[in-house]
Amino acid sequence: MARKLRYGKRKGSIEITGPQKELFEQALQEVAGETIKVLERELDERVEHAKENWNVRYGKPVVSKKTGKTTIKKEESKDSIDKFYTGIRILSGGKEIEGFFGNDAPYAYMIIAADYSQRKNGSPSTVPAGENVAEKTMWEPSRKKVNKLIKKLADAYIIDQKKKV
Repeated sequence: MARKLRYGKRKGSIEITGPQKELFEQALQEVAGETIKVLERELDERVEHAKENWNVRYGKPVVSKKTGKTTIKKEESKDSIDKFYTGIRILSGGKEIEGFFGNDAPYAYMIIAADYSQRKNGSPSTVPAGENVAEKTMWEPSRKKVNKLIKKLADAYIIDQKKKV
């Protein structure tokens, strides 16, 4: 099951933990097992894609005004790449479920790619300089895949409904 389980949305929501979480997870598996599998698989793929393309701090090239020599000013990463999370929300009194993912780093949405930005494996950034990293690695890919996800969820819903008959 998802790492987080919530009831409601935004500030009016609560996180379900402890023994209640296990009960809700069992109920979700019984009622919408295939749908939950599709949501979790999709969320894992989206987080994996974001992590593969996420920028991390290595060092900033600095040109000396006196000598004209370029050196690397070391920067310490705050590990926002390790702060991704996924979850399932129960909405509308239990009539709807939705998957969600995000990054808990308070500055995650403000990371802007530079021309010297790198990914965790040391390769150059896939995000163009001046662009928002979260937008390019998390949200744009999600919007592009929404139609395929709807088809997968519809198929899963049909399978879940056939189980009930």
